[in-house]
Amino acid sequence: MNNIKITVFTPSYNRAATLQRAYECLKKQTFKNFEWIIIDDGSHDNTKEVVESFKKENSFFDIIYIYQENQGKHVATNNAVKICRGEFFITLDSDDACTNDALETFLSEWNKIPADKQSEYYGISCRTCDKNGVINGTPMNVPYIDSCDLDLKFKYKITGELWGMIRTDVMREFPFPIVAGYHFYPESIIWNTVGRKYKSRYINKALRYYINDQENAVTNVGRKNAAKEKYPMHLHYINDCWDYRKYNRKRYLEHIVAITRDGMANNYTPKEIRKMVNPGIRRFLVTLLSPMGIILYKRS
Repeated sequence: MNNIKITVFTPSYNRAATLQRAYECLKKQTFKNFEWIIIDDGSHDNTKEVVESFKKENSFFDIIYIYQENQGKHVATNNAVKICRGEFFITLDSDDACTNDALETFLSEWNKIPADKQSEYYGISCRTCDKNGVINGTPMNVPYIDSCDLDLKFKYKITGELWGMIRTDVMREFPFPIVAGYHFYPESIIWNTVGRKYKSRYINKALRYYINDQENAVTNVGRKNAAKEKYPMHLHYINDCWDYRKYNRKRYLEHIVAITRDGMANNYTPKEIRKMVNPGIRRFLVTLLSPMGIILYKRS
């Protein structure tokens, strides 16, 4: 199929049992001009065979399956962006489902933005909901907000998981960093960085179902590993988003304490951690509160 409008990307690791759910909702999409890229991140189950069965049955959208050694979702995302053909990029996780009109709604909302203004936007973001349709997070109370992720969280106080359609050229402009030893890189760092240059239209509609059950629960990687992978997020908020501290000082205090705890989980010494923090009041506060972080690390 030529001139693909949307690429739907699904990273998968031992999720053969849940991929059927994603496939069924894609089959029912009212918008048909899309491709589905599945990056198998080193699965040990029968993911490949399941995807092959989809390809034999399906007839109206292309399914591309690629296997890679286990490297994490962020690496799989970069690899999918390199080969995708869609003008827009949507990540649908292997344990999720979406409404039948999700892709059509994304494009419809995008087309409501004046053509001469679309270059200012990186895409359309929507709410998520549980299987009963209850929206995750705080109410928005307006049809949409044109903003960035940082403003949405800190200025507008909108909480809850979001889902989105993003311009592929923006995805290529802001690839995920590849950090040795990390199988997870906080996605919020990317979206916050993108938001410094582009805005998104956040619509008050839930198009993705957030399904949380034991079968598709994320593998427990352990408390120390989880802390380790949060370290870049703490560093990002302290170094790159310091201007937002006035909106939630409590949250920033948590980052200032946790950066020592999670930095030590990365085998950094407190002195090395302090050097990574921008000088001035930020480094002073991290130094002042590092004893609390050290205690929390030893208790973890």
